[in-house]
Amino acid sequence: MDKVKRMLMTILTSGIATILSFLISFSLTPYITNKLGVEAYGFVTLAKNFTQYATIITIALNSYAARYITISYHKNDMKKSQEYISSVYYGDVTISAVIMIIAVGFILSLDKILNISLELVFSVKLLFFFVFLSFVITTVGTSYTAAAYIKNRLDIVGVFRSLSYVFEVIFYIVVFSFTTPEVWQVGVAICIAQLVIFGGNYYIYKKYTPELKIRRKSVSFIAIKKLVVNGIWNSINSLGNTLNSGLDLIVTNLWLSDLAMGQIAITKTISSIFMSFNQLLAQPFQPLFLKSYSDGNKEKLISELKLSMKLTGLFSSIVFAGFFSLGKVFYALWIPGQDIDLIYVLTVITMLASVVEGPIYPLYYIYTLTVRNKIPCIITVIGGILNVAGMAILVKYSSLGIYSIVLTTTVIMLFINLVTNPIYMTYCLKVKWFTFYPTLLRTVISCVCMTASFILIADVLNPHTWVTFLLTAGLCGVLGCIIHLILAFSKDEKMQLLRIAKNKNK
Repeated sequence: MDKVKRMLMTILTSGIATILSFLISFSLTPYITNKLGVEAYGFVTLAKNFTQYATIITIALNSYAARYITISYHKNDMKKSQEYISSVYYGDVTISAVIMIIAVGFILSLDKILNISLELVFSVKLLFFFVFLSFVITTVGTSYTAAAYIKNRLDIVGVFRSLSYVFEVIFYIVVFSFTTPEVWQVGVAICIAQLVIFGGNYYIYKKYTPELKIRRKSVSFIAIKKLVVNGIWNSINSLGNTLNSGLDLIVTNLWLSDLAMGQIAITKTISSIFMSFNQLLAQPFQPLFLKSYSDGNKEKLISELKLSMKLTGLFSSIVFAGFFSLGKVFYALWIPGQDIDLIYVLTVITMLASVVEGPIYPLYYIYTLTVRNKIPCIITVIGGILNVAGMAILVKYSSLGIYSIVLTTTVIMLFINLVTNPIYMTYCLKVKWFTFYPTLLRTVISCVCMTASFILIADVLNPHTWVTFLLTAGLCGVLGCIIHLILAFSKDEKMQLLRIAKNKNK
C-alpha cells in the first residue's frame, strides 16, 4: 500500500472514530442535561479538564517519545530506540502512580474545593476517580503508540479507537437501560474505552515492532534527561494552553455558578469535537513529516505542510460557516429547553478562533520536528496569564458576565495563531517568514465566502426539523468543498487532484 492510500485509510478510520465520538456526545449531552441537569454535565467536562492538568506533568516525558523512538528506529539504531521506549514506559508507570495517589486525596476533598450540589457530591467524586483512572491507563500505554508511527499504521489506531467507542456505547445502553442514571457511570465508560485503545496500541506494538523490547535494564537516565529537557517546554506550553482554555470551567464554577459552568461545558463539547477533526486530518501527515525531515527533504516537507493546512482549513471553514448559519437550529433540535440564544452566541465566539487555528493546527508539529519550542511556549504562557487576568477583570468590572469567559480566550488565540506562530514556524524551518501566509489567507477568504453562502441557503430553506437540517447542512458542506477547492488550491494542485481522480476511475 503506497503512502497516499495509507494516509487516506488513516483519515477514513480516524474519521469513523471521531464521528462515533461525536454521536456519543450528541446522544449523551441531552440525556444527562434532561435526566440529571446541565450542572451534572458540566462536571463531566470538568473532570476531563482536571486530567488535562495532570497531563502537563506527563507531557515533559512523552511529547518527544514518538519522535526519538521513530527516528532512532529509522536510523537502524535499535539500541537507542529500545532505550527510549523502555525509559518512557517505566517513567510513565512511576508518574502515573504518584499522580493517582495525589488525585485520590484531591477527590476526597472535592466538595470543599468546588461548588457541587449536595445530591451530586458522591456521584461526582466517583466520576473524577474513574476519569483519573482512565488517565493512568492512557499514560502507561503511551510508549506503545510509537509503533504506529514507526510503521505508519495510524489506520489501525483508528480502527481500535472506533472499537473503543462501540464498547462505550454498549456500556451506556446496558447501564442506562437497567439502572438509574448516575453521572459516575460516564467515568466507567471512559475507562472501558481507554482499555480498548490500550489493548490496540499493545497489539500494534507486538505485531509490527516485535524487535523493540521494553526492559528495565534498558532504562537510560540519559535518555530520560534528553526527553524531559526537550519536553519540559511542551509542559510549559500545555500550562499556557490550560491558562488559555482549560481553566474556563473551574473559573466559571467558582466566579459565576455551576449552571453557567454547564452552559460553557456544552459550548466546549461542540468546539472540542470539531477540534478533534483537525487532529484526525493532521495526524496522518505526521509520519510523512517525520520521514521528510529525517531525509532532509525540506521542499517536500513544506509541500506536505501546506497540503495539510488546506485539508484542515477546509474542515474548519465549513464547520464555522455551517455553525454560524445553522447553529441556532441545531441547538433548538438538540437541547430544547436550554437557553439556546446564549449557548449559540458563546459557541460562535469560541469557534471564531478555529477559523485560523484549523489551518495552523498541523504546523504545530514543526516544533516537534525541529525541537524548538521554547519561544512558542513562553508566548503561550504569557497569553494564558493575560487570558486569566482578562477574565477576572471583565467578570468583575464589566457587564459581560459569562461572555467574558470565552471572549478573552478567542482574542488571544486569534493573535497567537495569526501572528506569532506562522512567523516563528518559518524561522524554525529556516524558510521565508511569509511562507504559510498565502495558504492561510486563502483559507480565511474561503471561510468568509462560505459563511455568506451558507447564511443565504439557510434563509431560503429555513430548516426546522432534523431531516431538513441535515439536508441543508449536507448541501452547505458540498458547496463549501467547491468554494474551498476554487479559492484555496492553486491551479497546479487542482490539476494534480484531477489526475488523481482520473487514475482512480481507471
